Amino acid sequence: MTWGEIQIIALQKMFAKDEPIKVESLNTLRNDDDCKWYLSAMPAVANEAIQRIKPYVKNIYEYDEKNKKYKKTEVDKIDNDTDDDFAINYPEDACVLIPLYIASQLYKDDDISQATAYRNEFETGLQDLICNIENQESIKEVY
Repeated sequence: MTWGEIQIIALQKMFAKDEPIKVESLNTLRNDDDCKWYLSAMPAVANEAIQRIKPYVKNIYEYDEKNKKYKKTEVDKIDNDTDDDFAINYPEDACVLIPLYIASQLYKDDDISQATAYRNEFETGLQDLICNIENQESIKEVY
């Protein structure tokens, strides 16, 4: 999942837009009075979400072709300069939780009951990660 997709999903949750929003529309939305504050606040909140999710996916490994070995999955910090096509290097089950966390944090002042519902979905999703994502304690090289 990309950073742009996460932003779009979070906006759709907060604003319940009838028409679909495309990632290509983010630059326009950054100047929109309804959306610009939310979009500028999203990087910090997304980093909070990533840190909350990290313990549940901390033992996920990926193969590094260059060095010919496995390494732990890491996610770079997101900021206002992060490209919309930046891929979050977590399993899809974990990535779908980030927009829920963003909506739960940024929508508190607008609709506390909806923000609470999103937070509950996020917390339930965290617990589901324990069952859905295979956490690897170690990797053995097989020749």
